[in-house]
Amino acid sequence: MRHVLVVDDDPRIAELFASMLDGAGYRVSVALSGQAALDLDEADPVDALVSDLAMPGMNGRELLAALRERRPQLPALIVSGYPGNDLVALPRTRVLLKPIRLVQLVEHLEALQREG
Repeated sequence: MRHVLVVDDDPRIAELFASMLDGAGYRVSVALSGQAALDLDEADPVDALVSDLAMPGMNGRELLAALRERRPQLPALIVSGYPGNDLVALPRTRVLLKPIRLVQLVEHLEALQREG
């Protein structure tokens, strides 16, 4: 898993996540909306998704569903400020509750890769 797509409507958070993942050796693409994420994936398919859950327009759940139509086993980390969502039951999906420690992004991506 080398190419990670980071999606968040807050550009500061997206860049912070991207910087952490880049420093860990991942190739990172950043999108600020679900549609932009789909367009990026269409042009350069990704190996994993890190996405905010609550975004205007297409939310993280809808984005994950659209990406998994293309690649059903796509690993995903969903970052949410809302505990108790049902995404945790999806295969190859982990939900990280805000606030998170940035190192958690790398730890969980590596764990998803091992589950592979």
